[in-house]
Formats: sequence, structure tokens, C-alpha cells
Amino acid sequence: MKKRALLLICVLAALMTACQNGSKDPQTDKELTETTEEQKEREDTISIKDMKGTVEIPSDPRRIVDVSGSADELIAMGIPFVGSANTSMFDGTTVPDYLQEYFTENNVEIVGNYSGSVGDLDLEKIAELKPDLILMNIRHDKVYDQLKEIAPTAMIDDNINYVNWKGRFQQLGEWFDKEDVVHQWLEDYDVKASELSEKVKAVAGDETFAVLEANSVHFGSYYVYRTGGPGELVYDELKLTPSSGVPEDVWGEVVDAEYFSKIDADHIFFFSDDGNVGDTGDSPTWQNLNAVQNGNVYYGKNDVQYNMAYTPGGKLIYMEKLADAIINHANVE
Repeated sequence: MKKRALLLICVLAALMTACQNGSKDPQTDKELTETTEEQKEREDTISIKDMKGTVEIPSDPRRIVDVSGSADELIAMGIPFVGSANTSMFDGTTVPDYLQEYFTENNVEIVGNYSGSVGDLDLEKIAELKPDLILMNIRHDKVYDQLKEIAPTAMIDDNINYVNWKGRFQQLGEWFDKEDVVHQWLEDYDVKASELSEKVKAVAGDETFAVLEANSVHFGSYYVYRTGGPGELVYDELKLTPSSGVPEDVWGEVVDAEYFSKIDADHIFFFSDDGNVGDTGDSPTWQNLNAVQNGNVYYGKNDVQYNMAYTPGGKLIYMEKLADAIINHANVE
């Protein structure tokens, strides 16, 4: 009996030693190996080129905080993120309608606004999210060093006007090894733009267009767009003809109401805070415009066009809204 008890104690001791030293079970060994491989993959880094030079970032980031305004691009590439600054340029807290479903379903936290026009980023909130990678743009260059203290930080290439959206998208594709996905998305975008252009030109032909905005900050001044935001969509994507007075090779110009006398557009897109002409309608130069006299003015709201006309997914939706306004002779809804 004592021999059997001693044998049992030895067996138990051997089993305990085996557990401490690692199980010899082939299936368990496989699971342990996979866990180690996954951990190693997460710890690996790659070198990328950004606006600051060469940067080391995780090869497989799991907790991205994006303050560069690249939510559309990340969604299109299938790359999750935990924090975003893709909020309204008018309040810095409201998520644009077309992004709300994704943000809600994926518990994306708001950490400020990517444009830098409505306040600073919430650095404390960013730190609380424990990111393993932060994406930023030059608008927030003043907090670059602070962001680097939180996590590896990459500054996407662009100027402050966000006109290089395709270049930004392609750069992200390179960083995340998603070049094929980006190429296909941009190809599909061009096809959609071409289809809409044909429909619009069947209605408007070679008639001329101007894209104007009543400035939300400086009352009495206006933007005349060309390559920026809605201007790019109207002229470069829908292939509509700019009227005289529309600047060339720049995002746009800031003008006063007297400048309208230089514009003889057959059609006008006019954006304002409330989507109406307001006091601008009292200006004699406005009343003398061809488009105004012929009833060819399409009104839209500033916040909507700002929130959609500068990022890929938003552009795709807003381009269709602009086309529908022309085809249906209606406002931009």
C-alpha cells in the first residue's frame, strides 16, 4: 500500500513539473507557438517615409488613433481604428452622417478635429486610448512632439488645403501594404465620376459653372473655388466648364461681392451656413449674374460640403449630390 502511495506521489510530481516546464502535448505546443508568433508580429516594426523623414511604426498596428482625417481611407482599406478626428469642421465634435454608423458599430472615440479649425486635439483622450500608432497631418504640427511621446506617430504628406487626397490615400496604401485595394478604389471612383459626368453634360453641355461660398468667419467675403473641395468635384471630376472669373491652378480665391462682376457663369453652386442666399441677394452684382437671372443657382450648406468634399468616401457621395442638383435643377441635398 505504501509503495502504491509513493508511486502516485511520484506521478503527480512529474505531472506538476511538466506543467511548469511547458506541456508536451502537441496541440498545446502548437497553440503556444502561435501565441508567441502573434506577439512577435505585433512587436515588429517597419520603416516608412512621412513628412518628417523616416519613421518606425508597428508592422501590424491594432490600436490606431487617426487625427489626419483619414477615416474614409482606413475604412476603405479595412483597417480598424480606435480614435478619430474626422468630425465636423464647424464644431469639432459632430460625426458626419455618412460615418456615424461605422463609428457607432466599431466604438470609435472622438479625439478632436483633423482640420485644426475648431480647437486643439484632446491629447489626454488620445493617451487614454493607448494607441500603438498615431496618424496625423501638418495642421497639428505644433503638437507633433507631444503625440510622439504617446505612440509612434506618422505625418501624412499634404499641405493644409487637403487637395492632395489621392496622394494621401496612395501613401497610406503603401504604409499598410494595401496598394492593390487603394488602386482598385480609385479606379472605381474614376469610373463613377465618368458616369456622372456623362449624365450631367447631357443636361448642361458646355455651359459654364462657378462654385461660390459665403465665408462663415469673415462676413462679406466669399470663396471662389477651383481645385479645392467642391471645385475639384465640379470641374475635375464632373468635367464641367469653369466660367470667367474662376481662378486657375489654385484651390480658390477669397473675394468680396464686387468680384461677382467678373463671373458670367450659366450655372452657380452657392454654399452658405444656412443654405440660402441671405444678404448676398441684395447685392446688385449678384442680381446681375446670368445664372441668378436665369434661375440656375443651386444652394447648399457649408457644413455639409466641408464635411464631405475633402475625403474620399465623402467626395464620392457629394459628387453624386452635385450631379443630382444639376440634373434635377434642385438644391444640393
